[in-house]
Amino acid sequence: MNSAAILSELRYLAPEIAMLAVAAAAMFVHLFFPRRGRRWAGYVAFAGIAATCGVLLLTPQSSGVIMAGTLVADRFAVFLKLTALVSALLTIGLSFRFFDVEGGEPGEIYYLLPLALVGIMAAVSSADLITTYVAFEVFAIPSYILAGVFKKERRSGEAGVKYFFLGSLSSALMLLGMALVFGLTGETSYAVISRSLQDINTHLALTGMILFFSGLFFKAALVPFHQWAPDVYEGAPTPLVVFLSTAPKAAVFAILIRSMITIFTGFRAEWSLIFQGIALVTMFWGNLAALIQTNIKRMMAYSAIAQAGYIVIGLAAWGELAQTAVLFYLFIYVFMNAAAFGLILLVRKGGTFGETIDDMRGLARRSPGAAAAILVVLLSLTGIPPTAGFMGKYFLFAAAVEKGMYLVVVAGALNSVISLFYYFKIGRAMFMEAPEASAAVSAPARRSAWAEIVIGVSAVIVLIWGLFPSLLSDFAASSVLIRF
Repeated sequence: MNSAAILSELRYLAPEIAMLAVAAAAMFVHLFFPRRGRRWAGYVAFAGIAATCGVLLLTPQSSGVIMAGTLVADRFAVFLKLTALVSALLTIGLSFRFFDVEGGEPGEIYYLLPLALVGIMAAVSSADLITTYVAFEVFAIPSYILAGVFKKERRSGEAGVKYFFLGSLSSALMLLGMALVFGLTGETSYAVISRSLQDINTHLALTGMILFFSGLFFKAALVPFHQWAPDVYEGAPTPLVVFLSTAPKAAVFAILIRSMITIFTGFRAEWSLIFQGIALVTMFWGNLAALIQTNIKRMMAYSAIAQAGYIVIGLAAWGELAQTAVLFYLFIYVFMNAAAFGLILLVRKGGTFGETIDDMRGLARRSPGAAAAILVVLLSLTGIPPTAGFMGKYFLFAAAVEKGMYLVVVAGALNSVISLFYYFKIGRAMFMEAPEASAAVSAPARRSAWAEIVIGVSAVIVLIWGLFPSLLSDFAASSVLIRF
């Protein structure tokens, strides 16, 4: 491809270029304005990511692969890029509140987040094995640093180290699977590999698929590759957990979906069985483990594992309806997750935040509006109407019924009932219990405007999309990926 053609295709990469500019601008502000540079870098990152959302929606879509067949800029990629960008915006909003209380604001998070977003946006557009792996590492490496960035706390450093070592193992598994596929076909392009695998040793190809998927399962915290999630979620700074638990999932499921319908399209029966098994064990493990947790961050870690299991139902029951359901649920989960972790930022405990269920006692008396919004989000996570969480699970279960996967549907419904018990513990503490007189827990001395805005907006969106799901489902349905 000549240079003129490459330059003409750069317009499809306008969001990625804009995000690199945002990262550079935030870094410049952080480094050259020492007094208020850290918070100003946050404002620059927030405004820049918001502007990138507009750039993304205005960027033209390609009719096929671009950049010598390594990337594709289609509507599917736009949807998942927007999901990751929204996750980053909510994360930064919560970060302002978090570091106002905790102090020691690390300004580097405000350019590490945009750099991670560059990798995520490249991953969801990837159409080549090499591009996929490089993009995967571009967002993985900043993620490891973000998990351990809060140097004041030992558990944050522990979270970063655990995330790094287990993440490196997952990358190695994925790379080994890619190496097997490349060794069998001599190709790296998804579309070309798909045609070549039709006449290849199926056992080796299936082994490559399993190894490739295993590396991706780690980032999505699917059982049995979930062990890192509770420790990392508990140890990492609370706002950054919102990003780490949502945005990488957008990249992971994008890679899974593209590889399923191109590289491994001939193994539909095999990966459907794998996904059904993964969905079952992930839902049960996540929900049952969450029942015994008293720390909200660990509880939400196991909840995130269970939520990923619900999404995998859509991968098992593959079809247009299933893909719509996956996209719908991924997007609403960003808001539900942000509000759930935002709950922690509403309650002060000494010089930090209360993270246990007991710390939430009597919150409805101190902040009734925020408590009501949290209750809406908890109902949505459970899957109770008229919330968007209910509609998301309805779409997933309907897709599974369409394919005759009744066992998975029954298991999903049963797990939704199980989840009600541990979400109810939070609701009961907020509305039905009074704080202990001796507890050093109080409402914030200064109003937590950023946290309240994130929680309030998330609750309103969850209700609106629950009452009028077509506002999001139509967008998701128009973004499904059949084949490129």
